Amino acid sequence: MSSTMEYKSNKNLELSLDDNILYDKESFSPKVKVIYFSPTGTTKKTIKNVIKGIESKEVYYVDLTEENRISKTENIDTSKADLIILGAPVYGGFLYKDFRNYIKNIYFNNKAVAIVLLYGNATIMFSKREIISIVKKNNGNVVGYGEFIGEHSYSTKELPVAINRPNEEDINMAISFGKAIREELKNNIEKNKSLSLFDRFIGKVADIKPVHTGRRIFTIPKTDYELCDNCGVCIKKCPKACIDNNIVTDKNACIVCMACVKACHNNARISKAKNPLIKIGLKKINRNKNESKFIVF
Repeated sequence: MSSTMEYKSNKNLELSLDDNILYDKESFSPKVKVIYFSPTGTTKKTIKNVIKGIESKEVYYVDLTEENRISKTENIDTSKADLIILGAPVYGGFLYKDFRNYIKNIYFNNKAVAIVLLYGNATIMFSKREIISIVKKNNGNVVGYGEFIGEHSYSTKELPVAINRPNEEDINMAISFGKAIREELKNNIEKNKSLSLFDRFIGKVADIKPVHTGRRIFTIPKTDYELCDNCGVCIKKCPKACIDNNIVTDKNACIVCMACVKACHNNARISKAKNPLIKIGLKKINRNKNESKFIVF
C-alpha cells in the first residue's frame, strides 16, 4: 500500500471514530429513577422540567405523595439506574422528617444523584447540607444540586407569597439544570463523599429535632360543607391519607401541607393562620425575590 493510500485509510478511520463518539454523545439517554415528595405539585413540576433537560427516555417515578407511602419502609432498588433524582419541599429550613427517614434507608450503589429542593421564597437554611450528607453517607455520588422557588404552601389570593412560581425563568433554570447534569453524567467521575464535622452535626440535629409541619402556625384544614360538592379530590391529594369519606381530617395525622386546600376547586377546605404575626411574616417573605439556582459538582 502506498503512503498516500495508507494516510487516507487512517484518516477515514479517525473520521469514523469521531463520528461514532459524536453519535454516542448525541444518543446518550441515561436511565433515571426519581424519588420525590410533592404535596402541592411544585416539586413534581420542577422535576419534570429537569427531566426534559436530561432528555432521558427511561424514567421511573417513586411518588411518595401517594397514599401515605412516605411513612412506609420500602426496599428501593437503585442498581439499574444511571441517575437518581431526589426531590422535596423544605419545611422550616429542614427536610420534612418523614422524607428524611425514607431516603435514609436508600442505598445508592455509588450511583449519580441529583437533588432538587423547593422552597416558598423563604429560606433553604440547613436542608441542603442535610440531604447531601444523607446521600454521601449512603454511597451516592452527588453530581448536582438545585434549589427552586415554588408558590408558598400558605399563599392565598388575599396573602400571595411567591405567587405563580415556578414561573418561566424557574422552569428554564430547571431545564438548564437537567442539561448540565446530562453533560456531567457523560464524564462519569466519582465524587467526594467525605462529610465535614458541621455536616455531621446538622445530621444529628435533624435526627432529634421535632417534626416541623404547618401545625404550629396554621389550623388543621376544615371543610365548609355548603361549598363542598363531595368530589373527593382532597382525599386523593392528601399525602398522609388522613381525610375520610366524610371529608373529615384526622387531626393527629395531618401535617398541614395544604395539598387539600390548593386542590379544592370550590375553596371548601379552609385553614387559617393561628395569629396575626404569621401574616406579617408571610408578607415579609413575599417581599424577597429569591431566584432559582443550581450547581453541578
